[in-house]
Amino acid sequence: MDPCLTVGLDEGDPARADGPAQGAGPLLRGQNRILRMVAAGEPLSQVLDALIRFMEAQSGKALCSVLLVDASKTHLRWASAPSLPEAYNQDVDGLRIGAVSGSCGTAVHRKRPVIVSDIEHDPLWARARELALSHDLRACTSAPILDGQGEPLGTFAFYYREPRAPSSRDLALLEISRDLAGIAIERSQSTARIEEALRARDNFLTVASHELKTPIATLLLQITSLERLQRAAGSMPLREIAPKLGNLERQGKKLLKLVEQLLDATQLLSGRLEVERAPVDLTQTVRDVVGRLLEGVAEVAPEVEIHAEGPVVCEGDGFRIEQVIVNLLSNAWKFGRGAPVEISVERSDSAARLVVRDHGIGIAPADHARIFQQFERAVSVRNYGGLGLGLWVTRQLVERMQGRISVQSELDAGSTFTVELPLPHEQVSPDHR
Repeated sequence: MDPCLTVGLDEGDPARADGPAQGAGPLLRGQNRILRMVAAGEPLSQVLDALIRFMEAQSGKALCSVLLVDASKTHLRWASAPSLPEAYNQDVDGLRIGAVSGSCGTAVHRKRPVIVSDIEHDPLWARARELALSHDLRACTSAPILDGQGEPLGTFAFYYREPRAPSSRDLALLEISRDLAGIAIERSQSTARIEEALRARDNFLTVASHELKTPIATLLLQITSLERLQRAAGSMPLREIAPKLGNLERQGKKLLKLVEQLLDATQLLSGRLEVERAPVDLTQTVRDVVGRLLEGVAEVAPEVEIHAEGPVVCEGDGFRIEQVIVNLLSNAWKFGRGAPVEISVERSDSAARLVVRDHGIGIAPADHARIFQQFERAVSVRNYGGLGLGLWVTRQLVERMQGRISVQSELDAGSTFTVELPLPHEQVSPDHR
């Protein structure tokens, strides 16, 4: 039991008579009912509403609420508080987490319970004091709801209509409440992740089938065309064969790229992909890759501008770094609307930096994190092909080399991808070792 929530429950404490042993039968039955709801997969909102109403009945004094940490981990969002005024719930939705942010925002910041027995005079409530008092809320004790790794999921709070410290029974009820809420929230989040993974898998299979079917159908069509010409003419002039062979080669390369992405993804997921660590001249690698990709297509491919003052040596796997450059440049060509692509290589005190910038369709800020996930994309597959693996594989490769990748972009404003790779140890500034 959390020592911050066991005030008055020590052996021999007179307040023990007011502890959870009083009415233990109904309390256990209530907990079992909540756990059955969780096991049955009932919606989180219904589980939290039932839990709050049950704990309010057990307390007889408290009005309870649950707030959840948002995706940015900077704010709390309303989840359930059926007995609190609706206007108050609306105003606290989006409460900032911080050192002086009421009972709930502060509890998440500290990762331990916060007891405020008099909201009117407590400095933690300086920013929301008038809001609470206007709804006749005079005291609030809040406990952080933590996951299995000790990270906050949200808060469970007991409010009171008069200035007061929570009773020992309420402190015990609060601990039970936040533990049950934590079980319900983690179960809900786990279910959501599984459903999202299944959705992504089904979408990937659909896209993969389409992406593989198109070049295969084109290959078969060209082969059939060559066979018909051969039967009709006996022999074919080179001028008729060359375009068809060129098309066969292009579709074959497309198939090879798709298969290589699938193999990389399989190796990454299974943990079998090996990454070496050795000095690599990032500048020269960029020049080699760009030259290779432009060979034979320089007249039709978008222009590539390379900005690098000289050699920049990083530590990584040369082959994997080439893959990263290919993926980012291909991505820039694909979504760049044919505009020039800029590649910069530079060195800081702690890292070698590769920057790839296009002037294309851009990416909405809300999609910045999602595009690095497996099978995800920020555009419709109808307009832009691909398996939705390129950026995920790129991020995995960069992180395997102890680097990091980020993106800056807005819709219709182009995209800038930045990769930072570690420097050889002897080149790292002493202040960054």
